[in-house]
Amino acid sequence: MVNSKMTTKTPAARIAFIAAFLVVGLALVPVALAAKGGGGTGGGGGACTASTPGVTVANTWQWGVPGSWGLAGQQLKYAINVINADVGCSSSSFVVTLSAPSGFAVSIPTNTITLSSGSSGYVWAYVTSPNPIADGNYPLSVTVARAASSGSTGSDTSYYKVYSSDTVAPSLYFPAPGNGTTISGKSSFNISVTSNDDHEVKQIDLYIDNAYTTTTVCSDITYDCTLYYPWALVRGQHTATFKSYDWMGNVRVMTVTFTVS
Repeated sequence: MVNSKMTTKTPAARIAFIAAFLVVGLALVPVALAAKGGGGTGGGGGACTASTPGVTVANTWQWGVPGSWGLAGQQLKYAINVINADVGCSSSSFVVTLSAPSGFAVSIPTNTITLSSGSSGYVWAYVTSPNPIADGNYPLSVTVARAASSGSTGSDTSYYKVYSSDTVAPSLYFPAPGNGTTISGKSSFNISVTSNDDHEVKQIDLYIDNAYTTTTVCSDITYDCTLYYPWALVRGQHTATFKSYDWMGNVRVMTVTFTVS
């Protein structure tokens, strides 16, 4: 015969038993998740897959052409794109290094960047060539590694393209306003023009009605540069003269005539 005192529980006893069961069950949930990979460091509770970081050098000359032109002793700026290829992990810090040939000076003011999984960001590097130096393409080797880790690293190569002569003047195109146009119904107008060069555009000057107005300095050593200038319109006929210079002193001039009604 079974003792009824052992099988029959008071309401209070039953409540205590259920509460104890729930506590034990909840305590086992994290263990079960960890066994399935659900205890990763990712924000979504999924597994963390760490990958080799990626890196590309977005040079400041022509997109799709590796390297940037520079004169002997000139400082060039390189944009280094660091890619965190992790999936479902916490943010990670990465360290960037750049190696150049002997005699080149390299500066990376901030060589560490912290990125979340699947994101990317830029680190800026400044490279100065020695003077004198022979013309040619000098390789710049960039690597990125996870901070405080001995894991695999990403790498890319760009170039410092030294030149010492250039007789080709920059080109000028897409002037606004166009030659012979009429502007009406506005109080101001963005005067603009774009210039490019086989090496580097240094600056673009704007003259309105033969009076010097403004200069756009084409920073970061670029083959392509655009001038914008918001001008308060004055009724009548006017001229806009654009002058584009490269780093060797070659100049291209364009003048357009327009009317403000």
